[in-house]
Amino acid sequence: MLKRLLGALFVALLTVGCAHAADLKVLTVDYSRAIQEIDEGKAAQSRLDRMYEGKKAEIEQLEADIMALQKEYESKVAVLSDAARQEYEQRLYEKQVLYQQTYANADMQMQQAYFSSMEQLMGGLKNVAEEIGRERGVDLVLEVSQGAVLYAKPELDITNDVVKRYNAKSSN
Repeated sequence: MLKRLLGALFVALLTVGCAHAADLKVLTVDYSRAIQEIDEGKAAQSRLDRMYEGKKAEIEQLEADIMALQKEYESKVAVLSDAARQEYEQRLYEKQVLYQQTYANADMQMQQAYFSSMEQLMGGLKNVAEEIGRERGVDLVLEVSQGAVLYAKPELDITNDVVKRYNAKSSN
């Protein structure tokens, strides 16, 4: 009995929801594309790329140092005393630990820089999209880049408008 009542209630709510859905005004925005197209997004990507190249060069230098020391150790290991062999092994170990720490720190710094940039940009983009939605009198603005929206008419997309307005606001 309870299942039938709940089923009937669900159907009634669904019917009411469908009737109101016809009046629903919706726009879409692709924040991933907008971030790539706004001037501040391009500048942030450029900063991240430079940061990455610097970290990459530092890590590659450490790798080269380890490889050179390893090669030196392997060429001399047969004639090294126990103390000298242990010293080489200790130096190799220390360089490998330094490499791992440097790599982990670089990765963490890159992630922090990325998320900090994206958080700031997303906040601004959301404000602009909300502003446009209010001006156009819509009920809902959907973000489409995360895959939750399977299809939307291209004329509902306000990404270009968001990019233009964001750039205009940020240049002032």
